[in-house]
Amino acid sequence: MAESVVQEEHLDVLTMTGQKTGITKPRSEVHRVGDYHRTVNAWIFAESTQELLLQRRADFKDSWPGMWDISSAGHISAGDSSLISA
Repeated sequence: MAESVVQEEHLDVLTMTGQKTGITKPRSEVHRVGDYHRTVNAWIFAESTQELLLQRRADFKDSWPGMWDISSAGHISAGDSSLISA
């Protein structure tokens, strides 16, 4: 039986002004060296009740485990757009 190998997500590396450099790196490397990269955030707000949907981050997350967070957020994979990622 073959082992399942999960490939690490690759992110576009950006300049300080948000322009793509043409370089992609694994997520862990981008975070380790502090490269600029894109993320997307989706806020779910019910105008009728004035309620904002929040979520509690999983305890195993590598950043801010178990903390309250916005409705949905994440990295934008290399080559993807903000709209598609949202």
